[in-house]
Formats: sequence, structure tokens, C-alpha cells
Amino acid sequence: MSQDLRLERLLGRPLADANGRPFGLIEDVVVEPEGDEYVVTHVVVGPHRPFARIFAFAHQIPVLTALGLGRPARVRHLPWSWLDLSDPEHPRLLRSVID
Repeated sequence: MSQDLRLERLLGRPLADANGRPFGLIEDVVVEPEGDEYVVTHVVVGPHRPFARIFAFAHQIPVLTALGLGRPARVRHLPWSWLDLSDPEHPRLLRSVID
């Protein structure tokens, strides 16, 4: 089923897991050409907790990394088909993702 959706409405939105708990923030999408159009294949999900985002930022600063502060952000690429976008304002996953 083809569905038109403005991607800028999704970027930065919190993504809930199949049980409705916060899972992460939608940071980006992966697209591939298909004929004259592009099709979204994956969604890139980053951490949703503020401290995780701060630690990821700190990891990019060499002095803080040398001091042992910060760690790389955990980013996941999930198949586009795993998303329930029936309510684009509140996207959620259709299945559980095992850590």
C-alpha cells in the first residue's frame, strides 16, 4: 500500500514501542530510488533520553572523550515496514525490538 507522508513531520518525533513506551527519536530516513520515485526503506532512530543525547554530544569533543566522559549515541536502523503511521503525530513500532 502506497502512502504519501511529509517526512519533515516525522523527523524529531518520539517513537513509541509496540507497548506504547518511549523507544527513541526519529532522526533520519533511508531512501532508495525506485523508477522515477524514491521509496523509504529504513528509519534511523536515536536515543530519546536527554542524558543519552548529552553524553553522545560530549563524546564528540576530544577533551571530554580523553577524560572518559561521553559515549557514542546508540543509533538504530529499523525497517520502514515496522512503523505504524496511522497517526503520524504519534508514530509507534508494530513489533518489539530486542536490545
